[in-house]
Amino acid sequence: MSQLNCLNLCEIIHHLYELIPDFQEIITKANEIAGFDKCERIYIGSYFCGQYFLHQSKEMLDELRGFCEKEGVALTLVVPTFSEKDLKRGKEKLAIIKEWLGKIIDEVVVNDYGMLAYVSDRYHVSLHLGRLFTKDYRDPRYEEYFNQVLSPKIFNKYMLELVKAFKVKGVEFDPTHVGINFREAPEELIVGIHGPYCYMTTGHICEYASLNKEIDKKFRPNNPCTHECSSHIISYDLEDDREWLRIGKTIYFENRECSIYELEHMRMIYFPIDLEVGK
Repeated sequence: MSQLNCLNLCEIIHHLYELIPDFQEIITKANEIAGFDKCERIYIGSYFCGQYFLHQSKEMLDELRGFCEKEGVALTLVVPTFSEKDLKRGKEKLAIIKEWLGKIIDEVVVNDYGMLAYVSDRYHVSLHLGRLFTKDYRDPRYEEYFNQVLSPKIFNKYMLELVKAFKVKGVEFDPTHVGINFREAPEELIVGIHGPYCYMTTGHICEYASLNKEIDKKFRPNNPCTHECSSHIISYDLEDDREWLRIGKTIYFENRECSIYELEHMRMIYFPIDLEVGK
């Protein structure tokens, strides 16, 4: 099986850039952690948080663009599912980021049907369905279920019609089980596998956004914030020999042993969170 090596800097790029204000060094260290000789594509934006997406800064993205142009690395922009109050601003920010980065962004990952139609109608890019489109259950605490080899639910007649209608080029998955079998995946689709962490659940309320707010304004859905998640990570000790993390609105569990079956080509989309937690 051939593999394209990618780094997922969504949800962590701001803090990484504050810690190491040099993308050459960031990517070199991330490649070492991932075991890549070289990464060929970088994912930016956010899968889970509209507020995080809105905070993408021009200074940081200019630096990233310079690195990518120099090293010949492609960029994928990931667009989250926005709340209704943030949708207009989210679309405007998408247009601004696309203008800032130009043709170096040749792919956009969307995570809901409305944004799929919106991006398809307005941008000439390769469209991919993000990890929020894949609804398979995920929880390693249910060992009998987790230890099965998953056949993803997404490969059905409706999904194939969606792929055809919007000319979707790829679809992404998390390492939800001990193995995933892709025998039903259409050959023309690019399959991306996230690792080594699987997102288990996400929501609209962010604990970190409440840190500096008055008591009657804490824990509100999609609260405006000042990027508190960029300097805080919660680790859970479940005594199960795997790492559990809360980053922003999302809880992840570690799964480094997911086997992939019946897939000739794949993208490995590595999340180098270990750069932040100090491993």
